[in-house]
Amino acid sequence: MKKNTFKIYSHCDADGGIAAAIFSKFIMKKHGWHVDVEPVNHVSSKGEWHLQPLQWPCAILDFTLHPMLLSEKFFHNNKKTEAELGQSIPSCYWIDHHPTGSYFSFLTPENAKLYMPDVVSLWDINAISTPGLLRTHRRTLGLPDDLIRNYETLIDLAEIIDGALYATCEDAYNFSSKAVKLQTLFSCTHPAIDNSFLYKKLVKEMIKSSDVAHLFDSDPLFDAIIEYEEIEHLKQKTAYKKHTKMRGVVAFAEFLQPSEYKGLGRFLPYLYFPQAHYAIHLSPKGSTGVYSLSCGINPWNKPTDNVKHLGNYFSRNFAGGGHAFVAGGKITQETFYKLDELFDYLNA
Repeated sequence: MKKNTFKIYSHCDADGGIAAAIFSKFIMKKHGWHVDVEPVNHVSSKGEWHLQPLQWPCAILDFTLHPMLLSEKFFHNNKKTEAELGQSIPSCYWIDHHPTGSYFSFLTPENAKLYMPDVVSLWDINAISTPGLLRTHRRTLGLPDDLIRNYETLIDLAEIIDGALYATCEDAYNFSSKAVKLQTLFSCTHPAIDNSFLYKKLVKEMIKSSDVAHLFDSDPLFDAIIEYEEIEHLKQKTAYKKHTKMRGVVAFAEFLQPSEYKGLGRFLPYLYFPQAHYAIHLSPKGSTGVYSLSCGINPWNKPTDNVKHLGNYFSRNFAGGGHAFVAGGKITQETFYKLDELFDYLNA
């Protein structure tokens, strides 16, 4: 690791990746520091997110607050390091838009600065995406207007991807669309691809240039990935057609065996059951008896009287979180009874 390295921990999806590219450019221009970007998830090969060590100084983008940003020990060597380097040290940042962005019940968007005086924090749960948040709050964060203007197209794509703002369900799988291409690259399922390496490569290219056409043309590998994922999508469609059924107003895609599961087709249940208000996806997670569970509202047929907050429900019941309209977590065979409770909650 280079000296004078600023670490960016960003959610391992298109939303987090685009935010990481914009923020990297900001740190590099303002401080002249090298930036190292690391994609993060709640549970990974490195273990539980809140138990991982953090490098200081750092920014956490589009992700759950790490406990170390609440620790005085984490910041105790700030002045000492500044004296040694003879220059100011970049601040630590936490920037998120998830209502479930904190494990700590006492923390709210309104009091975040009180509990984290050493961190530049901005928690806007009304923002559609983190890049959109950076655009809206650029002056509060000190981001130059010209930086945001340069990344306007990528920010708009992040809004489409994270907000599911596709005109139709079919449009969400139109592989000639810039938004679908970008989302596809950040969610590669090819077994030979190291997703962490791919994520960093994509972010690096977006730091070099904010031009979307440049990104897609920067490496022949990207075309190969998109072509592969388009073929895999056809397999997904077949698998979802076989394994999805209606339970009340919920389209339930149930994959109990790894051999049955061909990857997450977030909107595919609505392709077969457009009348559904919600879709639940159950799929093997890797560990025996552990499953990924996700739920979302149909963007093209939302319940008119909905007051349910999926992110909060998943945070309480499935060790997960998310937004009001989409959430994810995990479940075990021993706790499958919670699935029935979820169906009752959604169908009530």
